[in-house]
Amino acid sequence: MIKEIVKICGLDKEEILSRLEKFEGFGVDFSVEEYCLDATISMSSSAKRDVFETVKSRVYNAFEEEVYSATEGSLEEIAARLLKMNNRTLAVGESLTGGEICSRLTGIPGISANFYEGIVCYNRASKVERLGVPKSVLADYGAVSRETAYAMVKGLCKRPVDIALATTGLAGPTGDEGKPVGLVYIGVGGGDFITVFERRFSGSRNEIRRATSNVALFYLIRYLKGDILRL
Repeated sequence: MIKEIVKICGLDKEEILSRLEKFEGFGVDFSVEEYCLDATISMSSSAKRDVFETVKSRVYNAFEEEVYSATEGSLEEIAARLLKMNNRTLAVGESLTGGEICSRLTGIPGISANFYEGIVCYNRASKVERLGVPKSVLADYGAVSRETAYAMVKGLCKRPVDIALATTGLAGPTGDEGKPVGLVYIGVGGGDFITVFERRFSGSRNEIRRATSNVALFYLIRYLKGDILRL
C-alpha cells in the first residue's frame, strides 16, 4: 500500500473535495482532515507506483497555490524551521487575532533566536502609537484596510527585525467602518517588498480568528520559501 500526505492551507473541505473529484477512477483513495482552512490530504493506493506518482503530481498541480508541506508538522513548526534556515528575525503585529499567532510561534522550542516581538495593537490608537501607522491612513482607509496592514508591517520592520507579519480585520459579531464581518487583511514582508492579501472568511468569531492565524502563517511560510510572488 502506497501512502503520502500533502498539507494545504486556504481552502475549506468542500472546496478541497470538489477539486479532488477529477481524480476519481485512478485507483487512489483520498481523505481530508480540515480545521479552519488548514488541511491535510492523505493519499493511499494499491495501484502501481508509476500510476500513483502521476496522480500525486496532478494533485500538487491542482493545489499549487495552497501547498505548504509534504510532511507532518504544524504551520507554526514549519514557519519556525524556515525562519531558522533563512536566518531571519520576525516581528508580528496582531489586531483581530489578538496574539494567537505569537502564542503559537512562541510555543516552538528555540524560536527566541528568530522571534523579536509581538504586539497586539487592537485599538486604533495603538496602531498609531506602537507601530507608527499614520493617522491619515486610518482616517482615509480605516483600520481594516490594505493600507493599514501595509503600514503595520512597515512599522515593525526596524532593526534587528527584517521580516514582519500583520493582521487586521473584522471577526464579528458585527461589522464596522461599513465593512463586513470576515473581511481580513494580512501583510507580510520586509524592506521594499511587502505584500498584503485580502481574504474573506466565514464562521463564528473564533473560527474567523483561527482561519486568519492559519492563513497568516501560511503566507509567512510562502514568503520564506520565496514563493510569495506566485500568490
